[in-house]
Amino acid sequence: MRHHRATGIRSAQALLVLVCVATAGAGRAMAESLLYVLTPQPERGTLKVELSWETAGRETSALGVSPSWGTLKDVPAVLRNTAFMGTTSARQQGPLWILRHGRGATINCVYEVNPGVRQFDWEHTHHPITTPELFCGMGNAFLLVPHEQSGVSEQTFEVVLRWRLPAGWRAACSWGAGRTLGDNVRAVDLRNSVYVAGDLSTRTFRRDGLTLDIAMSRRFGFDIEEFGEKALQIIKVQCDFMGETAFPPFVISAIPVGEPLPPEDTRIAGTGLYHSFALYIPPQARLDSGVEQLFSHELFHFWNGRLLRAADPERLMFWWIEGFTDYYALRLLHEGGVWDAATYASWLNRHLRDYAQNPAINATNAEILERFWTHRDTYGEVAYQRGQALGLRWHWLARQRGVADGIDRLLKTLVAQQRAGGAPLSNAELRRAGLKALGDWFGGEFDEYVVAARTVDVPPDALAPEIVGELAQVYEYDPGFDRVATLRDKRVRGLRAGSAAAAAGLREGDRVSAWQLHPDPQRECSLTVQRDGRSETIRFFPRGRRLAVVQFAPASPVNRSTGP
Repeated sequence: MRHHRATGIRSAQALLVLVCVATAGAGRAMAESLLYVLTPQPERGTLKVELSWETAGRETSALGVSPSWGTLKDVPAVLRNTAFMGTTSARQQGPLWILRHGRGATINCVYEVNPGVRQFDWEHTHHPITTPELFCGMGNAFLLVPHEQSGVSEQTFEVVLRWRLPAGWRAACSWGAGRTLGDNVRAVDLRNSVYVAGDLSTRTFRRDGLTLDIAMSRRFGFDIEEFGEKALQIIKVQCDFMGETAFPPFVISAIPVGEPLPPEDTRIAGTGLYHSFALYIPPQARLDSGVEQLFSHELFHFWNGRLLRAADPERLMFWWIEGFTDYYALRLLHEGGVWDAATYASWLNRHLRDYAQNPAINATNAEILERFWTHRDTYGEVAYQRGQALGLRWHWLARQRGVADGIDRLLKTLVAQQRAGGAPLSNAELRRAGLKALGDWFGGEFDEYVVAARTVDVPPDALAPEIVGELAQVYEYDPGFDRVATLRDKRVRGLRAGSAAAAAGLREGDRVSAWQLHPDPQRECSLTVQRDGRSETIRFFPRGRRLAVVQFAPASPVNRSTGP
């Protein structure tokens, strides 16, 4: 199926050349318009999409969807009963529809979105799902948008979005909240947007020149006021740090996924999109440091990942785009007063422990490129972990060598170059920029840790005097069984012989009625299992092998006063 789809795209390129040439010649003089009407159908578990496209100056156009999106492996397959009007022919080529029509015709299209899933769970957060209470989907997963030869169109369109909603439902998307919206938006950004409607709380917050719309479920353990205040605080911290004076209006959506979890067993997911952030958390979840970290990470991609774009294939740059985004996400939460020193140190320690125990710790960028999605827990994480460790190391080294603003000088230089029209960032260009901004020492560091992928040595005094580190003997986190499968099936799955859980008496196949699980080897876990008609609680520490890792803690007042 994948091979057939790629062949279709290649065979369509000749027709798409006509689209591209006509758009360059006529479409830029007068913006074309797109009208989308979205109608959730809760009783059917589907979404009806109606599209009207007023073209200009050509007789061939193309509409397309993403071939895949996250865990949704075949996006075209969720589009059902697709029909076109105002065309002389419409030919599907994989994720594209090549359309012939009269010059300047208005093309109308209607289709139904049916992913075959009617409730959100943790395996389907990328799917465009309509439940009895809400619809949520990212444009990447269902929205037909104009295409050109190179892919989704970069052209700006006059766009109107209308929702037809059940009584009491409210709606929002990445570029505003309300049942009817209009804006000038690029097709690529229409695709990279979230669309959400349902029994939601909505609110617009304005402060310090910032505008924030929130659309969220009422089923969480926090309210929209609390969430909005926290989000505005984090946005302002990052804008102040980056010297940003033109931050766009921003939208946050938050929907519940799965069943409520005990406070000790949190799970969250989120995606940064066009001027927006889509958050997925369990019902009754609290607004804790996990939500703050995830939002801070995705928000910082506004600068590092969007303004500062990586050259293709971008996974070769994930150590910077993802890893340094993680570094700044944590650091700015602390420096901006959202987190205290203890919370910051705790998050750093977990990242450094995970890095030390990752079997792919020395994976090269080429190996990350190849295996990022197929080995998500190892090759898919090491770029984040490496960048976090390098941020700590290079910021300290730069200041030790007389660069007062440390690694920030390199980041802000690169962002300024992109704003001025610079090319997407490559590893070679980043190395050159680092030598110029930070000094000759940067070349050897880059070659050792980025090119050769050696294990990053984090200095214990990288955060002194406020936070101090020391080499500590810690345990690898290892629950001893397949945690995801066990909680899903309410049966112990994948129990490993010799693990702490097995030594404590847990058995493969035990029926689980209650649990307290912590992703921390220093905290005791428990599972209550049913055996022979009675309950038995198994307690253990989720510990694997011992590791020597730098761990940080807030300095005592005495230590802080004697620091450099």
